[in-house]
Amino acid sequence: MSQRSDTVVATPAPEPSPEADEPVREPRWQRALTAVVMLAIIGYALAGIGAPLLGLKVFAATDMLADKAPYATAGLSDVQPTNTFLNDTVDSVLPNSALFGELLREGDVALWNPYQSGGAAFGSTPNYALFNPLSVPYLLLPGWLAPGYVKLLEIVVAAGATFLFLRRFSLGRAAAGLGGLVFVGSGFLIAWTNWPQSRVAAFIPAVFWCVERLVASRRARDGALLCLAVAAMLLGGFPAVTGYTILFAGSYLVVRVLAEYGFSWRRIVGIVGGAGVALVGAVALAAVQLLPFVSAMSGVYIAGREQTPDDHLLPVTALTAVAPWAFGTTDPNRGPYWYLPVNLVESTVYVGAAAVLLALIAVAFPRVAAGRLPRGGFSYFLVATLLGLVVIYGGGAPLAALQKLPVLFSDNYVGRMRSVLCFLVAVLAAVGFDLLVRRVVPSVRREGGRVPRWVRVAWPAVVFGGALVVFAALLWRGRRAARIAEGGAEGSYRVSWFDGQLLWAALFGALALAAIGCAWWAARRRPSLAGVAALLVPVLIAVQALSFAGLYWPKSDKDTYYPVTDVHRYLASHLGDDRYAAGGAMFVGADSAYPLRALNGHFFIGKRLGEALDGMPGWGLGDPPTYINFRPTLQTAQQPLFDRLGVKYFVTAPSDTVFGTVTKASSAAGAVSIRGDQPLRADVPGTGPLRGVTVELTSAFRPASDTTITVTLQDEKGTELARASRVIIGRDHQGDGVAAGTALTVPVAGEGIPAGTKVSAVVTQDAREALAITGGVGAVHPADDGLRLVHAGNAVVYQRLTALPRIRWAGTAVVEPDAAARIALVNSGTLTANQVVLDSSGPAATAGSRAKISVLEDGADTISARVDATGDGYLVVADALQNDWAVTVDGQPATLVPADHGVVAVAVPDGTHTVSLSYRTPYHGAGTYLSAATALVIAAIFAGAWFRSRRKRGAEV
Repeated sequence: MSQRSDTVVATPAPEPSPEADEPVREPRWQRALTAVVMLAIIGYALAGIGAPLLGLKVFAATDMLADKAPYATAGLSDVQPTNTFLNDTVDSVLPNSALFGELLREGDVALWNPYQSGGAAFGSTPNYALFNPLSVPYLLLPGWLAPGYVKLLEIVVAAGATFLFLRRFSLGRAAAGLGGLVFVGSGFLIAWTNWPQSRVAAFIPAVFWCVERLVASRRARDGALLCLAVAAMLLGGFPAVTGYTILFAGSYLVVRVLAEYGFSWRRIVGIVGGAGVALVGAVALAAVQLLPFVSAMSGVYIAGREQTPDDHLLPVTALTAVAPWAFGTTDPNRGPYWYLPVNLVESTVYVGAAAVLLALIAVAFPRVAAGRLPRGGFSYFLVATLLGLVVIYGGGAPLAALQKLPVLFSDNYVGRMRSVLCFLVAVLAAVGFDLLVRRVVPSVRREGGRVPRWVRVAWPAVVFGGALVVFAALLWRGRRAARIAEGGAEGSYRVSWFDGQLLWAALFGALALAAIGCAWWAARRRPSLAGVAALLVPVLIAVQALSFAGLYWPKSDKDTYYPVTDVHRYLASHLGDDRYAAGGAMFVGADSAYPLRALNGHFFIGKRLGEALDGMPGWGLGDPPTYINFRPTLQTAQQPLFDRLGVKYFVTAPSDTVFGTVTKASSAAGAVSIRGDQPLRADVPGTGPLRGVTVELTSAFRPASDTTITVTLQDEKGTELARASRVIIGRDHQGDGVAAGTALTVPVAGEGIPAGTKVSAVVTQDAREALAITGGVGAVHPADDGLRLVHAGNAVVYQRLTALPRIRWAGTAVVEPDAAARIALVNSGTLTANQVVLDSSGPAATAGSRAKISVLEDGADTISARVDATGDGYLVVADALQNDWAVTVDGQPATLVPADHGVVAVAVPDGTHTVSLSYRTPYHGAGTYLSAATALVIAAIFAGAWFRSRRKRGAEV
């Protein structure tokens, strides 16, 4: 073994000599090829994102709002969602990211979000990647404009870091750029767009680049770079991708140092130790959010995330590597909807037909491919790719072993490993492309006798033949899956679609194969022709990636970006310090965009609030428990727990059943038709007040265009008492209309009509088609249900008359130490308004004491109230503030105790006092100090490196 001095650093493998078919000077056509590859990346980014970069569209699936009241009938009826898999981005990621940016620009760093799910940690944790470097557009730009620029930054960082990593070796610029093109166009980065996941995955090549720099140069600044790259991932809020990256990059580090330095243990220990210090430094740098994250997650309601060795991707989904739409689309209007058990976002492993062929070329010629990567590099990428495929698609013992590693692997679906797998394949594709365009694929004649001729011929045959066999098996299983999915319904249609998608992929594969074959054949005969053929490869990669991303990435009209409707305006002006809940209406989680305080939401829920909600009669959180939505039933609207959580209003859709007592139309009335110029005038059965007017259809009503049915209520003198409308979506917007025999109800906010008032109704509609009804009108009268219909428009709003204020006084404490009994008690409806349920005895309350509560501040991170009490008692705040919140009474620290199982209370003595609650960074700000100290150390490392470099240059001069 050769000896190395301490001053020698690892270097890339030497460039082959001219005799080895590598030209000394890069030909002009190769420089042109590099330009084409770079243009392909730019074209992919600009064409894929498109109009949202100019502010003409929104790079988000806000068109999904059109499926829900109040949006559906408030101007969005003509909107058809194109990607229904992006629900999480619309109900969680986008509204919360936009809210944080808006508040930050106003000078408020919002660490807590009070607008969903009873409140949850917000800017203090990395759950929304708010401090990930790629989230900067959300902090600087309006929410409707930011997503497109976030994606553009992702592409720049992912492609640029891949290029830098591959250029550390002997790959040419064109091949390095092509590796970046393959990675940014891969399935994980496309499918997880607008989630934090893709922002985390964009840094995978940066971590590998930093690891390679550390192995080769062994400098402190390279360790600092690695620290920054890993910290950026940790701040991205999706630990599974970070965990898999550390696993793969760590194994790459071990392979490289062993291959590069042999048994020089001092260097090996130094490099591995340096990487370990960098990893610790990354955790310390991100501690400002990681420590609050640990604290917050210890107090949230989590269930159903456990993984088993059987939780892996179906092998047949590997076909999405070349045909991403093979098993369905995100839009049933342009093909069968994705029908496999695991959804498209979690299943797609797309890299493209040309990329697969290039990766196979690298595998088919391992000896020369190994020369393009550093010592041990090619073997690592080959073995790591194979092991990744086995674990992701095979599960079993390898996956079971992986799941025994820390929580990142035991609680996260193995499909997330595709993020790293796509990068590994991109590297192999880049190597294959470099072998092709830089003419290093050996000819059989020139290899001499170093390797037996039969091996040099047989191994490529085994590689390509084996790939064909695997592809044929997957093809057979894929067609079978298409035929038997969903019990065989529409099997022939899905098979036809499957065949068409595979033929589309085969077209790209055939063109790529032709280009590769031409370049291979012409490499020594007509180099210029080889160059022209090679130019087609990156174009094919970019075009096929666009055929996936262009249809998958959302480009919604700007007027779909969380429009403010009549219902939002009503709630904004009437909610005050309380909250609302919705069933069958409102888009769950969108409330952060307005902002309105809702019990619904898509957030991690406080553990004990989640337990209390899960204990509501006739309801349950379901799976996942991060999603709170309710059914539009009277039982739900009357839940006793809603009273104690300050739920002042309950919202339903106009098409949902109107709560109340229904009185049918008189059977004596004859059938009539209502047209634009022929309104119906009829007496309403009974008297006021009213919640709705019904008409019974004698035939189906399916208008061609959106139709408004309007009801005007009048008294005996013709004075208008109330007016309401309901929109029926027309066939031009794919509306289903109303079936014959349906009792069509138009909700009306008529509870203000005095009791005993005789009421008549005038019913009109503006469709060309006639609305045929039995003749008279029926009515929905209020019932003794604790509700009052206060708004009827694009959604129906009921005021809950039994609701307690969200911030209230309790003069009587009920102690119940048993959790199950406590949950049952707060859901029982037997508690009085002046009672609060505590876990254990606290300061005594004065029986029957009352207090006047004046809310002084009710913001994101602070709640303050003045209490004027007639005796001792408790101030109850019906938010999930049991973790990481502190309270003071008249400026002195007090104790915040659990109340009503899921919320909080503080003991307040007799008299006038100011009570202030505030979110406190967990661990007394230790994370902030640790991050700041780490940032100073990293800055010192870079400053020292710059100073030494400058002094060295001065000495050389």
